[in-house]
Amino acid sequence: MKLPVFASTVANEPLGYLDTERALLGLREGQTYLIGIPDQNARCYVDDALLNADDSGQHWVWEPGFFAGEVGLELELPELAHPIRYRVDVSPAPHKSGRDQFNQYLQQIIDFMPQLATGTEPAMHNLSGRSGFVSLWLRYARLRQFIDRYLSGLRAIHDRPIVRLSSRREQMPLHMAKRIDGITVQRLTANAALLSALSGDLDAEPPLAPEQCNLDVPFHEPTMDNPANRLMARQLIEVRKLARSMLSELQDLRVSGSETETDLQVRLPRRIRFLISIDKQLGRIARNEPFVSASIDKPGVVDLNAVSGHPHYNMTYRAGLRILRQGLSDMGGDEQHYLAPTWEIYEIWCFVAFAEALQSRYPDYEWRLEQSPVSADLVLRGHSGSNRISLFFQMTCPSLETPNRYGYFSVTRERRPDMLLEIMEGEGRTFICLDSKYTASKARILDSMASAHIYRDSLRCIKRIPTLSLILVVNGQLK
Repeated sequence: MKLPVFASTVANEPLGYLDTERALLGLREGQTYLIGIPDQNARCYVDDALLNADDSGQHWVWEPGFFAGEVGLELELPELAHPIRYRVDVSPAPHKSGRDQFNQYLQQIIDFMPQLATGTEPAMHNLSGRSGFVSLWLRYARLRQFIDRYLSGLRAIHDRPIVRLSSRREQMPLHMAKRIDGITVQRLTANAALLSALSGDLDAEPPLAPEQCNLDVPFHEPTMDNPANRLMARQLIEVRKLARSMLSELQDLRVSGSETETDLQVRLPRRIRFLISIDKQLGRIARNEPFVSASIDKPGVVDLNAVSGHPHYNMTYRAGLRILRQGLSDMGGDEQHYLAPTWEIYEIWCFVAFAEALQSRYPDYEWRLEQSPVSADLVLRGHSGSNRISLFFQMTCPSLETPNRYGYFSVTRERRPDMLLEIMEGEGRTFICLDSKYTASKARILDSMASAHIYRDSLRCIKRIPTLSLILVVNGQLK
C-alpha cells in the first residue's frame, strides 16, 4: 500500500509516496508534511509516536524535528496482524549543511568515539561494529531490527528440530531384553555363573539370586537433548533476559522534555508494549520442544559445529548474536541506530575536530581523554613539562561566583559553553570560549553572535576573563 506525502503548504501534488519497496527521499528536518490516511480506522506511528490527523481528517500531520537520517513509519490497519513498514530519508535543514557534509561529521565522530554520535532521535543511521559501549537504545535498536528474524528461526526450529539417538546400557531380565549386542555377549561369556543360570543348569554353584540374572543390554532412543538444541536454548534464555532487562529500564525511565529534542515520553508506551509482547512470545517458545528438553547446564565445544550444518539453526543463532552484540565501531553495515539531534552532532564534531587538531599540533604532549569528569561532559588533557592544555566540552560554570572544580564560574546565571580551551604555561593561565552554531545562514550567524558576547562578559576563572570568545559555524557558503 502506497501513501501520498504532501508539503503542508501545498496539498495538491504529492511530494512522493510512502512505499514498502524503497525509502522516500527529499524530506527535511523542521518542515511539516501531510500523509494521506487510507482508512479512518488506520493508525500511523513514526518511531513509535502516534501521528494526529489534521482538521480535515484526511491527512496525518508530521513535522521532523532536529534530526537527519532514516526514519521508520508503521501503518496499522484493523484487518492486518502486523503493521506495514515504511522508510523515509530526512535531510538536514537547508540553513545547516548538506547530507554529505553531515555524514562527514558523523564519520569523524564514529572514528573518534562511537558513543558520542548516538542518541534517542527518531532518525537512524547505518552504524555497526563491536566496542565496549552499551546503552539502552543501542540494545533496543538491535532487538527491534533482528527480533522478527530470530522469532521466525525459533519457530522453524520448533517445527523441524534436530533429533539424535541417545544410547545407554541397562541391566534387564532375559525375558524383557529386546536387543543384545557384542558387549552383551562378551559380558555374558565372561560370567560362568550367569551363563549357567540362564541356561537352566540347576546344579550350578553357587545359585544366583533373581536380580543377579540380568543381562547388560543396549538401549537407543530419540532425544532432543543434543548440543545444537542446548546452544539454542541457552541463547534463547539470554535474549529473553535482555528483553526483560530493557523492559524494566523503560518502565523505570524518567525523561524531561526539551524544545530542541524529539519527545521521548510519547514513544515509551508503544515500546513497552512491544517488549512485553516479545517477552511473552519468547516465553511460549521456551516452553516448547526442543528447548524445554535441552539441558542448558551441559555446554560443550561441539555446540557451534552442531548448528553450522543446519541452515535454520545457523540463521537463528546468527540473528541471536546480532541481538546480543555490544558496542559500535564504524559506519556502514546492515544495522541502524538512533542518533543525537543534528545540532548536537555538530557540537560534538567541533569538539572532535579540535581534539584531533590539538593532538596533531602538539605531538610531543601526552594526551588523555576523560570520559566522565566532574562539571563537564568530556575533557581532553595534554601536558608537556610545566605546560598544560585542556579542552572542556559542555563545562558547567555555576552562578554567583561559586567556582566549579576547575575554578570557573559565571557572574550572571549558570553558563554552559560548548567548549572551553584552557592553556597553562607555568603559573600563567588563559582560556578561550568556543560556542558551536550549526548554521550557514548569515542572518542566523549574526543572531548567534550574542552568545559570544554573553560568554565573554559573564565567564570568569578567578579574576581572569576569556582571552577570546568565538562562535563556530558550518564551513560552507553563507546563505
